[in-house]
Amino acid sequence: MSDLDRVRDATFRHLAEERQKTAEEMARRAKYKIQIVFTTERSTWKPMAYSLSFWESGKRLHGGGDECMFICRRHADAPRLAPFAAVQGFKRTPTDQGCGYLIPGDGPDGLLVCPHCGATHKTTEVGDSIFYRTTAQRCAGILAEWWRKLNCDADIYAKHRDDDPRTQAMAKVFGWQAARLRRGLVIYPLANILKDTAAGAEVEGRFKVFVTG
Repeated sequence: MSDLDRVRDATFRHLAEERQKTAEEMARRAKYKIQIVFTTERSTWKPMAYSLSFWESGKRLHGGGDECMFICRRHADAPRLAPFAAVQGFKRTPTDQGCGYLIPGDGPDGLLVCPHCGATHKTTEVGDSIFYRTTAQRCAGILAEWWRKLNCDADIYAKHRDDDPRTQAMAKVFGWQAARLRRGLVIYPLANILKDTAAGAEVEGRFKVFVTG
């Protein structure tokens, strides 16, 4: 075999290995994303204000973007669900507001149909975020509850205030403009969550470290 053939051989092997790595990474990619946005100072013991939103990963731009999900719970000023408005035979029975689970994407004509209870909503009647004010311990528990509702198949994204240590640390590396734009974004990817809990650590404990670290 000539030197040129050996180089070509090595190149083909390398490309094949890289394609295999890419396929494995895509297979491990989380199906969902949970985003937590802190609106007050983070604390290990004082109540914190924050919001949660939920996304389907890679639903737009040929797999490169995410699509926001809606919560099956009507606003206080929205019309209530009429009796028997939801289709019978679904996993959950809704109240007059909905069942509280997640609805993927926009439906036809701006309507959303909950895959858990069958209730139909207009996009203007439900929200895409839930707001909380809790301690870090309860925050970790809430994150764990939603993570399990998403079949333990979600990355966790956290965004912070300008004065948060995480935003300030990002500013030192990328500058204040980038840090403010990204709001000190920190990601806890699914692969790391599974790795950290493989030895028996509780998800709630790992999430508490994530939200307070």
